[in-house]
Amino acid sequence: MEAVPFSIRNVHLGAGALALVVLLTGCGGGGKHESSPSTTTKPKVAAVKTSILKIGTVDVESAGPSTPIPTKVGKAVLTTAQAYLDDALFAPLKDGQVGAKYASHFDIGVRPTATGRDRPTLTNAGVGKIDDLKTTATPVLLSALDGTLGDLMYVATNFAVTEKGKTDAGNATFTHYVELTFAPVGHQWLVTAYRVKTVRTLPTRTTTTTAKAGATS
Repeated sequence: MEAVPFSIRNVHLGAGALALVVLLTGCGGGGKHESSPSTTTKPKVAAVKTSILKIGTVDVESAGPSTPIPTKVGKAVLTTAQAYLDDALFAPLKDGQVGAKYASHFDIGVRPTATGRDRPTLTNAGVGKIDDLKTTATPVLLSALDGTLGDLMYVATNFAVTEKGKTDAGNATFTHYVELTFAPVGHQWLVTAYRVKTVRTLPTRTTTTTAKAGATS
């Protein structure tokens, strides 16, 4: 599934690691529909303000009969996308290390690369703890592919996350452009493909890295 271009917009800035309520509307084949407004709870988590992912638009493409994304599937996908964001991007800035459940968000087919060669791009491991952290996230573009029988084959999320704060060397800004493609694995929806571009701006240099694996390769 190819990545869909999107622009960065500052949205909800709240405190919380895994707070997400998704309300999905029905979608026709190839059409885009705005979701109804979602609500979130905002528990306090240490001194790190994490971004809460929200649905932006929903797009369903179909090779046959088109069916809406079931609400429970939308919630499962967004919950895992939020968990990835919390474990991969925010945990290292708060605790100094990647969250313990990071690997569990990936299907076995891409897990070795996500936890190996691509880990420096997919996560903030090695960055260290950040002071005065502020984060923003774009609304999530949710897209899906139905099969010839109207069965849901893949669901992809596209969003961007930006973190700003202070390191020992000075101010730092990290921006991640994230596409996660999900497929059903047993009773779970796991990441079976990804494409992530990470731009890190530090006082002394700016680096850009890109990692991709699975169907997006």
